[in-house]
Amino acid sequence: MAGETGGGKLAGLVQGAVMAATLDDIYTEVRAMLLGLFSCEVVRGYSNNVPLPKPPFVVMNILNETAAATNEHAYAVADETAAVSRQSEIQMQLDFYGEEAGQMAQKTVLLWRDFYACERLKSCQPLYADPARFMPLTNEESEYEERWMTTVHLAYAPQAEHPQQFVNAFDLTLIQP
Repeated sequence: MAGETGGGKLAGLVQGAVMAATLDDIYTEVRAMLLGLFSCEVVRGYSNNVPLPKPPFVVMNILNETAAATNEHAYAVADETAAVSRQSEIQMQLDFYGEEAGQMAQKTVLLWRDFYACERLKSCQPLYADPARFMPLTNEESEYEERWMTTVHLAYAPQAEHPQQFVNAFDLTLIQP
């Protein structure tokens, strides 16, 4: 982690970079929070040739990640590593399906800016949620399915550690003509 000294994650690693928290971690934490609120299936993204679960259910999709600051650097000379991080904002679309979809979406929007969400998310933090909106979906039988959507916004600080060589001492000889 940034500013750590001693016992780094990359001891003995010659090349490559390691990400601290990942987008998978964010999906996992948001899913766990939603499962704590609703007794329904919560899935990640849409997949080709995979049928959607039976309602009620929630579908999560990360739409965008935007850098909110320039990179920060921290160095661990003893471990010969460097950590690069930056503040980012992630936008995640949540689609709620089923008869209770509207209530589920409203509850999520309400709790997204509450300490409830802050306490449950560790690798990111909630910023705000767009208002829930009704977006009915036509299924394969040309029937409407109840769907409510919101976009939630999260603060996230991705960090990558990589090997870094440092100069601890050097000899300098000046030659004057």
